[in-house]
Amino acid sequence: MAQYHHLPIYKTTYDLLLELMHSTKDFPREFKFSLGEKIQLHIVDLLVDIYRANSAKDKKEFILSIQEHVQFLNLFLRISFDLRILPQARYCAFIEKTSSIAKQSQGWLAAMSVVAENAAGSV
Repeated sequence: MAQYHHLPIYKTTYDLLLELMHSTKDFPREFKFSLGEKIQLHIVDLLVDIYRANSAKDKKEFILSIQEHVQFLNLFLRISFDLRILPQARYCAFIEKTSSIAKQSQGWLAAMSVVAENAAGSV
């Protein structure tokens, strides 16, 4: 089994998960089980995809899924901010972390492309 706990993308995502879990429990009742639950599910799915990408031989599918989950999280966080559920400081902190995750996943994808090109060139 591949180690994933050491990955910076995993650490950033796990920190974000903890922060979001604390924040969504304070959502107003009318948004807790709709918007709050969607945020929680996407962040957990994001962690699972990081694990899967790290374990898989072909990582591209999982990395693309990571990027998709980040986009959904950004959307739900923006809605939460616009509805005044999340204060601006928290929203900004969350967006910084999702941006970091997106950049790291893009770097992971680019590194895979370089490895694939080098492998193809060696043949």
